[in-house]
Amino acid sequence: MLLEQVPNCPICNGNGQTEIKDATDPFLAIEGKWGYKRCLDCHSLYMDPRPVPLEIPNLYPKTYYTHDSMELDPFKSQSMTFFSQLWHKIWIASLCSMGYKSQLEGKKLKSSVVGNFFCLHPTVNLEAKRQCRFLEAKRGKILDVGCGNGQFLYFMKELQWEVEGIEPDPLAARKVIENGIKVIQSTIEEVDLSKDTYDAITLSHVIEHLRDPVSIIKKLVSALKPGGKLISISPNPTGTLAKRFLKSWRGLEPPRHLVLVSPQGFWHIQQELEIKGEVFTLWRSEAIMFAQSKMIKTQSRITSIPSLSFSDILYGYFWGPWKTFFFPFSGEEVVFIAKK
Repeated sequence: MLLEQVPNCPICNGNGQTEIKDATDPFLAIEGKWGYKRCLDCHSLYMDPRPVPLEIPNLYPKTYYTHDSMELDPFKSQSMTFFSQLWHKIWIASLCSMGYKSQLEGKKLKSSVVGNFFCLHPTVNLEAKRQCRFLEAKRGKILDVGCGNGQFLYFMKELQWEVEGIEPDPLAARKVIENGIKVIQSTIEEVDLSKDTYDAITLSHVIEHLRDPVSIIKKLVSALKPGGKLISISPNPTGTLAKRFLKSWRGLEPPRHLVLVSPQGFWHIQQELEIKGEVFTLWRSEAIMFAQSKMIKTQSRITSIPSLSFSDILYGYFWGPWKTFFFPFSGEEVVFIAKK
């Protein structure tokens, strides 16, 4: 595989110091050992050396998760477990508070006392808003970059948004089209976007796959209508799990994750592009990420979807909300919301 050197941080151009050596693909799909540097200025993590652009498509095996089938009814609880049922009540209550009450009533769903009670917890309510990526009800046009199988776009279409996606993977793009959703089969670097077109642009676990996140965010902000929002969700390289597990951290995922932008990195992007925004972290994925990181550490790979132990549940669902309440930037995912 052809590699290239990365002399400086792709986010702020600062100097980096090697922090992670000999990291391997947790799915063992791509051979090799990979290293990451920590930027001494913005604290983002970046791979050095990294695959050249022509090698990028070869980093994604056919079993990659974007090829999964879409849930036909995303408004149903995913399972009958206690936590799944409880979480369903919480995010339904949160969506109602964001203006989606009439859309949900059309699906015979409504806010509950239990859901509203748990939404009183600030970090629980914030996490629940992730379901619609923090977008309040509006009959607007949304673009999802790296839309995968189109699950989020289908969900937002049901909430009466006009939806469109960009997806470089031809197999995943085909699945989206089969479900009646408009998708551009292209990389975000190659696609042409018209100015002032979208009310919202979202990226969920996409920014870390990009070689030059700053130029892409600049391009996407230009495509927003005045007052439009850009929302990015990505692994937090300064979170608790990243610091604890280092090369075994599930969020690292070499060699597909090229740049893991820190909260400080997103603040730098705001200043460089002269845009207004907010940065915070989320906790809900920590239970499964904790379990998978332990599996990588002990077995050097993810062999299956791990069953959550009592300690995983305790860490993810009890400690997680309070940890991010008292330490706001310790969560597993970092969220960047910019407004044009």
